[in-house]
Amino acid sequence: MSDPWLASALALWIALVLALERLAVAQTPPADNLRRILRNVGLGLIALTAAPLLLTLTGRIAGGVEPLVPLDVLGPIGALAVQLLVLDIWTYGMHRAYHEVPFLWRFHAPHHLDDHLDASSAFRFHFGEILISAAMRLIPALAFGIDVATLLLFEAILTANAVFHHSNIRLPERFEKLLSLVIVTPSIHWMHHHKTRVDTDSNYTAILSIWDRIFGSRNPKPRRIGMPIGVEGERDRSFGKLLVYPFVR
Repeated sequence: MSDPWLASALALWIALVLALERLAVAQTPPADNLRRILRNVGLGLIALTAAPLLLTLTGRIAGGVEPLVPLDVLGPIGALAVQLLVLDIWTYGMHRAYHEVPFLWRFHAPHHLDDHLDASSAFRFHFGEILISAAMRLIPALAFGIDVATLLLFEAILTANAVFHHSNIRLPERFEKLLSLVIVTPSIHWMHHHKTRVDTDSNYTAILSIWDRIFGSRNPKPRRIGMPIGVEGERDRSFGKLLVYPFVR
């Protein structure tokens, strides 16, 4: 898959989600929603610039080393499937670490300080978290011989689902319940953003919903319209304060 194809497909998907947010809105946006979106877009522009460059570097480093777990015997499709599954499990583990390790939480908290969720929230990540995550992906890349193209493909899939599960879309209850058996849906992920720490520290998986069930971090409570979003005991910050958040107390 070429990069322009991936970029075009992702752009079309984002446009569809944005349209659905207006046609089937789940929760009424706050009065200052434009200011919040601009903060998210500002952080997102940094993240979208840095992530592909860092992942390309990660893939090139891994490409020059013999993998610890050769997957040639599986053929190209089988190897790709295993590598994507490994990256999804790895992303689950890293996300859980961001919540459980205080140093990592400081870089992840700006994402959670968002007090409303919509598609723009999927891009609200501190550049420090982007840097750490790209560096840590070197571990599975080296172990399983994951190249640049596969890393970027996974990032595109991850971003597409993040846009969906952060979105402010009201889905038919039965449809979302069935869909949530396979992938993360808004009902699952909005509970992860509930402004109650016990709920925030659950539902870590990013694409396939099975990992929370396997590793005991699934939160069975569904999204409630009107439930408070954010970090317990804290309020959202300005764009500048979000940038320096990990480095100040």
